[in-house]
Amino acid sequence: LLVLVNAVGSIWGFWWYRDQLLATPAWQWPVVPDSPTASTLFTVVLVLQLAGRPVPALASWAYLVMIKYGLWTVVVLGGYALRAGFVDGEAALLIASHAGMALEALLYLRAYPGSLRGVGAATAWSLFNDAVDYLAGLHPTLPGPEVWGLAAASAPLLTGLGAAAVLHGARRARPAGP
Repeated sequence: LLVLVNAVGSIWGFWWYRDQLLATPAWQWPVVPDSPTASTLFTVVLVLQLAGRPVPALASWAYLVMIKYGLWTVVVLGGYALRAGFVDGEAALLIASHAGMALEALLYLRAYPGSLRGVGAATAWSLFNDAVDYLAGLHPTLPGPEVWGLAAASAPLLTGLGAAAVLHGARRARPAGP
């Protein structure tokens, strides 16, 4: 069921980014559709685990970006809704679905922790993506310019929070030394 939910969510997410992708050179696409890329990565991790071929480093990456972009969307759209005094249907759906992304990653990493090496690679990629998003202007379309500062400040903070959560899970899973 999680494979299906995340696959459908990924397809919808890429569709949601269609205008931004069409306006962006193809070589920049890997850093544009953050959330659907995260849910696609998580879907791949689920399929590999169901097939009995888990890849803990890939799982670390998926968990970190699911937590980060799930919470980032909640923070940014929630912040906008608080300023505007209302939330429309699409924003409510995005907030709920992205909160679900973060929650499922947090729950799943408890049962199937990632690897320490994966946390390092995922953190480096996420910080690179943050820099590209807010220094080169490739961040997701924002609901309004008044949340740019919130979006830019929360991205690296949520990278750190996601990395800490996945690191904690990976350390917990390491076998004790002699």
